[in-house]
Amino acid sequence: MKQFTDLATPFANVAADSELPGQNLSWLKTMRQQALMQFNQFGLPSKKVESWKYTSLYELSQQSFNHQAGAVSISQQQCEELALLGEAYRVVIVDGAFEPKLSKLDGLPVGVTVQPFSQALDTVEQQLGQQVAIDQAGLTALNTLLMKEGAMVHVAAHTVVDKPIELLVINSGNTVNLATHLRNMLVLDTEAQATVVEHYVGLNDAIYLTNVVSEVVLADNAELFHYKLQQESKNAFHIATLAAKQAAGSQWHTNNISLGGKLARNDVHSQLMGEQAHTTMDGLYLLKATQHIDNHTRIDHLVPNTTSNELYKGVLDDDSHAVFNGKVIVHKDAQKTDSKEYNHNLLLSRGCEIDTKPEMEIYADDVKCGHGSTVGQLDPDQLFFLRARGLDAVTARSLLTHAFAVEVLERIPSEPLRDALSNVISQRLPRGANAS
Repeated sequence: MKQFTDLATPFANVAADSELPGQNLSWLKTMRQQALMQFNQFGLPSKKVESWKYTSLYELSQQSFNHQAGAVSISQQQCEELALLGEAYRVVIVDGAFEPKLSKLDGLPVGVTVQPFSQALDTVEQQLGQQVAIDQAGLTALNTLLMKEGAMVHVAAHTVVDKPIELLVINSGNTVNLATHLRNMLVLDTEAQATVVEHYVGLNDAIYLTNVVSEVVLADNAELFHYKLQQESKNAFHIATLAAKQAAGSQWHTNNISLGGKLARNDVHSQLMGEQAHTTMDGLYLLKATQHIDNHTRIDHLVPNTTSNELYKGVLDDDSHAVFNGKVIVHKDAQKTDSKEYNHNLLLSRGCEIDTKPEMEIYADDVKCGHGSTVGQLDPDQLFFLRARGLDAVTARSLLTHAFAVEVLERIPSEPLRDALSNVISQRLPRGANAS
């Protein structure tokens, strides 16, 4: 049942009028037509849909979004200052457009291809759309209809990428109510290894929409370290789907850090399709004011002898609202599954709220699974201990909050990346007079 008949933005007309890439590809035209049919039929999901019961998209539906960005100039120095990593290959997208002069793609190892999505359509027919479903509630159908840019990363068999690859997505705020629909494809062949960072940044407090779908394909024994840092405008809407299919022996380590956005939704899904495959699925969200974030995760153990380990942590302040729904499904005959799933939350004010629901569906009898969640406040005894040693109240709270959040960062094996993210987190926390 379609929820919103009064969408302020006529997305179907936008699709008809826009110069979308791949107009000459019949298979892509068919895919877009199917997406249009799905979106016209179902529109945006309502709170009557179980997976959206705590998140309303009404305000999003009433925004009149613009899909044509005006001219903007970002200097190389600005780009370096915004980037999370200095030593990395880099794909830069500004207001939905690939910026080759700001990107750093020289010197890629043999067997590694990194290019803008719009230039890679001839190579992605077999993988595009295979990790996500457009017939489910969400904005995946809209993304498939209007996807225009993003990044394609392909790592050939037995190849190790020597530096991280950072996808830096910048919204300048120069175009009012700009909507960008980004598609990323990360494909690692047999025994390939890479680190990829998705980094979303807003330069001011503009209203805009980032609608992104990232698809991950891991062949036998491939290993991907995947990180996402979302630092968008406090008035932005950020809707993201990240989905992976994993073959035998593959390892996917993903860490999702959300700091910005008025409303953010992250759907993360892994399908363990080969024995000895493993998923580490971590996340951290820091919210203040009236921010709303919804994290929905799902891990499907489809065959025997697979493992997963999930840890999401949240710090909420003011009148913010967070949602965590994590589901692990151990399918029939997926014996010897080992899975752990935890969500822990720290509430810093009376006005904030968390709806947390870690859950497991187990259809096999020889498994080792555990899950749980906690919701609490700062320990007054610990605060007293720090105050008694000369720290002011703000610094004491900051130190304890950082100690709570840092567990997620400590699970990152790369020291430079861990340090860079830790610095970002520290800057977000309140800092007192005695903070170092």
